[in-house]
Amino acid sequence: MSFPDHKTLAGYLDGAPYPCGREELLRHVTASGGGDDVLGPLGGLPADARYDDLDGVWAALETNRATSD
Repeated sequence: MSFPDHKTLAGYLDGAPYPCGREELLRHVTASGGGDDVLGPLGGLPADARYDDLDGVWAALETNRATSD
């Protein structure tokens, strides 16, 4: 699975309704035109977690990527 860089992720999450969960992030990225390279990694985040900002989302994605390698 491809993985977005920080700048790409930031562009798709600009204006996201923080704090929010995975489903809200997915809806926002979809509405922003994000493709599978962003939606796939976000879809792998825990369903019950909440994110306060882009840095929180990025840290969670990095953790998921490190544990799945």
